[in-house]
Amino acid sequence: MCPTGLRVLLHGLIPRWLAARYTGNVRYFYSFILYLMLPWVLLRLWFKGLHLPGYRSNWKERFGYGDVETVHPVAWFHAVSVGEVRAAEPLICAVLEHHPELSVMVTTTTPTGREAAQQLFGGRVTHHYLPYDLPASVRRFLDVVKPVVVIILETEIWPNLYYQLEQKSIPLLLVNARLSQKSLQGYLKMRALSRPAVRSIRHIAVQSERDAQRFQHLGARTARLSVMGNLKFEMHLPDDFPKRTRTLKDSLGPERHIWVAGSTHKGEDTQLLAAHRRVLESCAGALLVIAPRHPERASEIAALCSESGFNFRLSTEVASLADDVQVLIVDMLGELVYFYGVALAVFVGGSLVPAGGHNPIEAILAGAPIVTGPNIENFEGVYQDMIQCGAARMIETEHALADRMCAWFSDKEQRKIDVEAGLSVVENSRGALQHCLQLLEQTL
Repeated sequence: MCPTGLRVLLHGLIPRWLAARYTGNVRYFYSFILYLMLPWVLLRLWFKGLHLPGYRSNWKERFGYGDVETVHPVAWFHAVSVGEVRAAEPLICAVLEHHPELSVMVTTTTPTGREAAQQLFGGRVTHHYLPYDLPASVRRFLDVVKPVVVIILETEIWPNLYYQLEQKSIPLLLVNARLSQKSLQGYLKMRALSRPAVRSIRHIAVQSERDAQRFQHLGARTARLSVMGNLKFEMHLPDDFPKRTRTLKDSLGPERHIWVAGSTHKGEDTQLLAAHRRVLESCAGALLVIAPRHPERASEIAALCSESGFNFRLSTEVASLADDVQVLIVDMLGELVYFYGVALAVFVGGSLVPAGGHNPIEAILAGAPIVTGPNIENFEGVYQDMIQCGAARMIETEHALADRMCAWFSDKEQRKIDVEAGLSVVENSRGALQHCLQLLEQTL
């Protein structure tokens, strides 16, 4: 029950003339459709649980049930999945430090997001799945948690949740918000749902002026909009990064030419393997590390490697790597940043397929220049700055990808120049965290 999927479904079920004429009743019709969808939703959870057991765990939380151990007052953060959780880390840590009187709850939508939250915060916060946007589920959850403020990362618009927060006078902040032109058009088709929801938000802190204009077009109040920049520029490397990367480099081979493909999606792996075959023609000992966005895909990538004749290993199966291993597949969460730290260059996935790309900042902080495909609309502003300064290069084919990797392999000085340029972009783009903290202070 993702926002995009619901938007498409509801647009098909609710004619635009009906939504325009009976605006006050559309939310009730929306809720009715959600209840009708429940059997399909539960079946989808069960099927997803075949590959990722986390979808079958704590499923009652998605209906507002489950043990919620909170000490009031509660600040509730919602971060849909891994990327949003990591972006929220500096903000949540700052709240924990500066507001010890607040109990922090973090909700996610995906099991990988939940696991990332547990890895990053442990027992310092309470973890829970976001309830489905059903009136009874939302009401049940809010009656137990009783948050004093709700902070939602990026753009999650849930009409029933937003309506009930407004009815209970609980302030809602949408921070690090972004809105692509495609998403805007989708929300405009359901204006009777999206406009009241957006206007109920206490404040929307967006990443760019372009995002602010799109939210205004959707109906957001100008007085409740501000441009904060991108919270992902506030990311920092883990404290154990130097030690872990030294150990990892020793186990992989200190002198090996290593390139990492991070956060890859289905459909990219064959292109990456084809590029690596070309890389091996120029650099026989090179190692490709593939870290899929969803670790459960590791076995699928292993099968592709086997079919293509590559010697491969899973990261959890080896303590040290033999020189003849050509591909290493990362099959667990939380390790990617350390592999970035041993890479001479990085390909950031989700960009050779229409997935919108992923965050390149972590790779730059870890000291690696970046290659991306053309599908980067989710991080358009970040990549624009990175490409302009030379820290990132855009390619469209596996041949271009291989050639770029080989060029960086052979030119240590150029790699250094590109990484330093990227680090300057990151440093000059910070400030979003302070904006969020000031906004939270004003709200509290």
